[in-house]
Amino acid sequence: MNAPTTRQPRRRRAPRRGAAYAETVVMIPFFVAVLSCMMFVHKAWSAKLYTMQANRHCVVSYAFEACQRALPGCSQVQVGADTAAGAGERPGALNSLANMLGGAGSALLGGFFGQTASGRLTRPVNRPTLLGGGSLNALAGNSMACNTVRSTPADVARQLFCAVIPVCR
Repeated sequence: MNAPTTRQPRRRRAPRRGAAYAETVVMIPFFVAVLSCMMFVHKAWSAKLYTMQANRHCVVSYAFEACQRALPGCSQVQVGADTAAGAGERPGALNSLANMLGGAGSALLGGFFGQTASGRLTRPVNRPTLLGGGSLNALAGNSMACNTVRSTPADVARQLFCAVIPVCR
């Protein structure tokens, strides 16, 4: 009734001692590379956000001052495409008309359509040596219409006269 139990021979497993250490040694460089990439992306994105904020601050403050006075440290902000004639951004047909009329046309159309303040700012971001070294640039650009300064028809006529005859300052 009671059958004798037969024991099956135990299979001998290959020794696995040290496998975890080998896996760790193999995976450490991978994790260092992934962590390095994550830190670089964080640093690059932070630099991009800071650059965008600084550029926006300079352009908006310059535009609120009617494009007359820039903040210290905001040398990248410019007025319109043609700062000498006071031209702002206009539709393409008006730009061709202003080019046909020369400086007088730019002054006249600039008086009617206003000026635009624009700025571009670039900051370098260093790449880690693990990723090849070097650097990338974080670029930001903004454009905004200037606050209007109340000008009388006499002011527009003076700007027109000064554009045609360059004796005014």
